[in-house]
Amino acid sequence: MPNTSIPKYVQDIAKKGGMAMSNGFAVKFNMDGKLKKYIDSVVTNADIYEGFCDEAQLPPSQAATGQLQGRLLGEGSISYAHTKLYTDVQLGWMCDANMEPFKFVNAWWQYIFAEYQPGASDPIDEDGYAPGTTGRSFGGITSRDIKSRYRTTRVRYPDDYTCTIMIAKVERGFNSALERVSGVHVLQDAYPYTVDSIPLSYGASQLTKATATFHYTKHHVIYNDIADWGWNNCVPMMDTDDPEFGNFGTTTVNGVSRGQ
Repeated sequence: MPNTSIPKYVQDIAKKGGMAMSNGFAVKFNMDGKLKKYIDSVVTNADIYEGFCDEAQLPPSQAATGQLQGRLLGEGSISYAHTKLYTDVQLGWMCDANMEPFKFVNAWWQYIFAEYQPGASDPIDEDGYAPGTTGRSFGGITSRDIKSRYRTTRVRYPDDYTCTIMIAKVERGFNSALERVSGVHVLQDAYPYTVDSIPLSYGASQLTKATATFHYTKHHVIYNDIADWGWNNCVPMMDTDDPEFGNFGTTTVNGVSRGQ
């Protein structure tokens, strides 16, 4: 008969490192080549678009199924799995005043489509996010019309604009908010195919957010067991004389342990 006592459940959960919190995650973009060079010309600090990501999804695992008839006498139809299905994921960012997360996904999307001025043999934005102005006023930047309306577009090869995105499920430790990593979802050949519109309106001030939807070809999971995470290594860093925290709450006060 299973042990259904609450203390037993609490002990089992504690052995596994406690409960998982939905706000514990980290995102990393593994870029290289010309895409990395292009993104760096727009947003030079990767901590901005990785650290400001405040909304992510762990991708689901799905399978396409088919129907089989007459396997056994009187059984009817049964379903069987035959193909992996990969569902798109959405990432969201809090935007700073320079809108760098929005520039990041917009520049990435723009890089997929190389634009050419009439008669030009090189893309307009080959090595940087043109026009790349700095410190201009509203009147100064809105008086410019840089790109020709007759420009043409050529799509780059997927190897040029895709990268690997890693979404890690993490829990806070004593030394870092990313110290305990239970697993990492690896999205291969990923790229943003939709950058959502950002609503702007007068009224109460609200934090501006940028959101993009990413497609990827495959994904897999790297599992990591944090049940044996080194709690004992952290004990010297704690105030072991404090009865609220000493020996992780096992220190007795007047003969009574914490939690009793």
